Amino acid sequence: MLTSIKSCLKQLLIEPSCAICKRQSIAETDQSDLCQTCQQRLGLAETAIKGLSPLPWRAASWYSGAMRQLILSLRRNQDMGALQAICGILQSDLPQNSLLIPIPGWKARSRSNPLPELICRCLERPTLQVLQRCRPTVGQHRLNRQQRESNQCGSFTLKQTSTQSTSHPWTCLPRQQQVWLVDDIVTTGATVLAAHQVLQASGTTIQGVLCLARTPWEFHPVI
Repeated sequence: MLTSIKSCLKQLLIEPSCAICKRQSIAETDQSDLCQTCQQRLGLAETAIKGLSPLPWRAASWYSGAMRQLILSLRRNQDMGALQAICGILQSDLPQNSLLIPIPGWKARSRSNPLPELICRCLERPTLQVLQRCRPTVGQHRLNRQQRESNQCGSFTLKQTSTQSTSHPWTCLPRQQQVWLVDDIVTTGATVLAAHQVLQASGTTIQGVLCLARTPWEFHPVI
């Protein structure tokens, strides 16, 4: 009986652990679910990094070092605790009237990148999956900027349910609703630009793109 009581008390007194490393405890004054070591290692600040090119964008960090390794790991093994902690940075100043549109992956559904949809879930805003791939594309990690643009150009279309039904929520958006594209990584912006073009052609104004990380290029000025 005494052992059982001690065990219960121990569980109640355990300090919350970091969502990334699972080891270091979180101080009561820390608003994040991450320890200071992981925040520094991943290059995370209290608010998102913001820029304007090629679309207005917000990122939790830069796509390099430990952050790059973490995102690639999350694609394979979806640690929702870690993802939620990172998305908290994007969520902190995301307007409540935001509507999220995840970027669909280029691979078959069973092997596609799950992160854009999971990021939307973590951001806790209404989400519409209205985009679909309409032609094959290739992986872009070995392509330069011009090749990426050619690879993604015309690769998206709206799902049929989004274009044929007048009662679909896509056709009834409040004018004050902010529509954001969502992806895990933005590099040159070729993918989000291709998605933006098809949405813009449908009469939709896109506020920008939300991502976990932005590739650090010297011509990516922040605001």
